[in-house]
Amino acid sequence: MDTKLKFKLADKFQPCFNSQYSIFPTESGKIYCGRDVDDSLCINVLDENSFALVNRIQDDELITSFVVDEAGSEIFIATKNLLLKRLDSCAPRPTKVWMSCHQRIVQKMALNKFSTRLATGSGDMVVRLWHIGPKEGFSTSCRLHQGMITLLKFHPTLPYLFSSSVGDHFVAVWDTETGKHVSSLEGHQSIVTSLDFNVAKKELVTCGRDKVLIVWSSVDFTKQKVIPTFESLEACAFLPVGALTNHLGHKFSESNTSLLLTGGQWGCLRCWDLDTGHCVLEIKGPLDRTPQSDSGSLTTLDRHSIDYGLHSISHLNVYNVKDNNDNVLDESKDSFLRLVLVRQSNHVEFYDPMVGKLTAEFLGDIGQVDQLCIAGKNHNYLILADASPHMKIFLNPYGLSSKGKNTIEGNLNSKTNGSWKCHLIPGGHTDVIMDLTVSICGQWIASGSKDQSICLWHLIESEDSTSSSLHKSSKTVPVKLDLITQIHKAHAAHISSVCFDRLTTHLISSSEDGILKVWNVQCNNLDKPDTVLSELNTIHGAHGGVINSIDVSVDNRLVATASRDKTVKIWEFKKQSLHCQGVLQGHRRGVWSVCFSRFEKIVLTASGDGDVRLWNLKDFSCIRTLEGHDQPVYKAVFLSHDKQILSCDQKGLIRLWNISKPPKNNQDKGENIVKPSSEENSSLVYEAHDGRIWSLAICPDESGFFTGGEDETLCYFEDITEILLNETSQQQEEYIQTQQELDNLVHKQMYADAVHLAVKLDQPKRTLDILQGKFSFL
Repeated sequence: MDTKLKFKLADKFQPCFNSQYSIFPTESGKIYCGRDVDDSLCINVLDENSFALVNRIQDDELITSFVVDEAGSEIFIATKNLLLKRLDSCAPRPTKVWMSCHQRIVQKMALNKFSTRLATGSGDMVVRLWHIGPKEGFSTSCRLHQGMITLLKFHPTLPYLFSSSVGDHFVAVWDTETGKHVSSLEGHQSIVTSLDFNVAKKELVTCGRDKVLIVWSSVDFTKQKVIPTFESLEACAFLPVGALTNHLGHKFSESNTSLLLTGGQWGCLRCWDLDTGHCVLEIKGPLDRTPQSDSGSLTTLDRHSIDYGLHSISHLNVYNVKDNNDNVLDESKDSFLRLVLVRQSNHVEFYDPMVGKLTAEFLGDIGQVDQLCIAGKNHNYLILADASPHMKIFLNPYGLSSKGKNTIEGNLNSKTNGSWKCHLIPGGHTDVIMDLTVSICGQWIASGSKDQSICLWHLIESEDSTSSSLHKSSKTVPVKLDLITQIHKAHAAHISSVCFDRLTTHLISSSEDGILKVWNVQCNNLDKPDTVLSELNTIHGAHGGVINSIDVSVDNRLVATASRDKTVKIWEFKKQSLHCQGVLQGHRRGVWSVCFSRFEKIVLTASGDGDVRLWNLKDFSCIRTLEGHDQPVYKAVFLSHDKQILSCDQKGLIRLWNISKPPKNNQDKGENIVKPSSEENSSLVYEAHDGRIWSLAICPDESGFFTGGEDETLCYFEDITEILLNETSQQQEEYIQTQQELDNLVHKQMYADAVHLAVKLDQPKRTLDILQGKFSFL
């Protein structure tokens, strides 16, 4: 592979959603969601199909709350200086601005179905109603609550507004025309978190953290039924008639039974028959943590052990989508309803409410990225380990999809070349995943966690899991990870690193207590999961500190381990065990990364002392030191047939090194020390993250690379060497043609045109020669 001249930031995954804010899918095919950025709410607009960021809406003033109409045509925002603004979604500029009349910032907003009434709730305990459209302006103030407003919702057909606050255990009902207090729904023993309406049966349901559902009449607002759920609830939503017949049969649709979905503390969707008060179905999502008994049965007592956490559900909503093949996400073309579910982890899931099937999902944010790996038969999936027990797999990432290979004429930032569509992998670990490793074939993955366990996963791809099918709107997830086996007490301390050998017959793991273990892997023995991964050898005291990185040589004979004890050790496989062959000493701080060369007997290391070093495996001596980072370096890898090196550091900088030529700098103590000049720095250093870069993954064809850091973002850099070469070649051709034209003008004694062209070419010497030649001729 040719030497890379330059990389360019082609795309970036950035956090776009916080579960504390509402999410607004619209009929326009856009999803509006909010996230805090620099103490201000930023409104992000996502494409409903690919979840790509389409637009970002911010204001000169700090935004505190927002609401979007169902059509997605208008946006209403509240700002910190107590202003309300109406924006046009096509050109997000304020079309109207007015005072909110609140004494404190507006933290809750709601819009009725017809976009004729706007409600605002504030910390001043007041709800204000506004007319939208003809005779637009302030309507009335609703004063009853004793705390900050937490719930605002309009009835879909009747002129009523429902509100609740932190200090109240009731829901207030207001007439939207007069602002008069109509009734109070009293019965809960805790804060009311959600409510929904059944228009056909003229009823509504409220839920709260007191673990009950209360059914009310929407005619006279009398209490009809109290249903115990034994779970603190955060959200509820009615299902349409005929839903879930594939699970429940046709008796519910024929009897016109009211089915209600609830979600909360336990993290699973529960479907309730309001006529009988029984839970008739449970729909488990990717983050379900419901414990299983030995017999497979579930009891309420089992579930009391599940506390609030990232798996808990915070929001449910059923909404309409367009009748468009690109926007229909499942196989039923007659279904126009979608259920959106939001978890406290900012993970958003989309279900078909008619069949209870997960159709799509996206991540509102990710944690600190600890590891990135490229997997799959065609190496077209990106697997992420962040500050959570769950892996994430990006199904069609930029640079790895077949359409993601940008041509020379293509646009590097084209959103059609890939997406950040992500699938969360459930199960496995119970604590943060520390490291990942992928087999050479791309179908086996091992993960190590703080829970001291090792999981072995098998990546299974569907037959039509191609990039083109993904772009056409995939009906199901084209790939899944099966948990084959899990060793619960693989180490006595947190697992720090794992690595497959080249044949996927062995797995090497390490822990924070400096212990190294070798495991036998039998990928062909899946009928007996307990024997797939078995311990072969344990090396106590392999290092005097935490082992940060492990790598295996291309010939599968040697293993390198890098540790915080400032050393790297080289081990040899002998009789299914590891024997130390040498120690690489020279770094002044802990070593974070180690990598074998594929073509020479050389090892590459990166350390906390800011140095990147190359070592000779023949005598274990340092043959070159690359100095340029002024912060700890956490990752370094070879590139371009080992002619170049990519390294990343604590500042969020990436440096590209050329090592094909011997250094011209002076030598220090027999070591070749490379110190790049300022000119080299300008072309070799790339800004990627705000903070540490923990992981770096290179595309198999070296057309680009991915980085992940502590700023909770992912970056994709694309190789633009070919573009630069083509541009240079084109410039040279143009220069030759122009130079020939200049020579022709001089030869024809057209000196005025020749002088003009020479000045245009910025050739002062040639201009002087032409002028002197003209005067000498005269």
